Amino acid sequence: MDSRRFGEFIATMRKERGWTQAELAAKLSVTDKAVSRWERGLGFPDINTVKPLADALGVSVLEIMQSEREPREELPAGEAEEAVNRVICLAAYQRQIERRNGIICVVSVISAVLLIFLLDLMPWEAFLFVCMPFVFLAIGIVLIAYSIHRRRGKRGYNVTLILGILALLCPVAICLMLFLAFALGGPAAS
Repeated sequence: MDSRRFGEFIATMRKERGWTQAELAAKLSVTDKAVSRWERGLGFPDINTVKPLADALGVSVLEIMQSEREPREELPAGEAEEAVNRVICLAAYQRQIERRNGIICVVSVISAVLLIFLLDLMPWEAFLFVCMPFVFLAIGIVLIAYSIHRRRGKRGYNVTLILGILALLCPVAICLMLFLAFALGGPAAS
């Protein structure tokens, strides 16, 4: 299912009724940001929202899934089967996104807790010069890998790539500061 074509279809149907994104969102009990995201081709509605969306726009679920108006009343068996397969694929895609978001949340919480424990166990200077370069290195690698994934999916990746490169430059900057400090005589004795 093509997300851009889907978004254009939703936008066209909404504009035919003279509704704003906020008005359509209110009819579906979603945010106007969600409607905007659908119309820009950045995502799909939740599987439970497809039928109410079709009803609100005055089209069939098949027309929503195919992202085009169907002029005929009869529905060939092949098209019905294809529409059902699209719905199943959409549901699987949404489960995949929810699973990915859950994993990201768990990893983020665990990482934050570990960093707090490390900060509590170590002097702040040691934490800054020993742990933080590894943290920034890991963040940089993850962001660059994610930007490559987004680029392959033909989605925007520039911001993610820039943040990944900046995160990789932080450990380099810390190492350069340490080398410069030792080249100038090391830490000053008190």
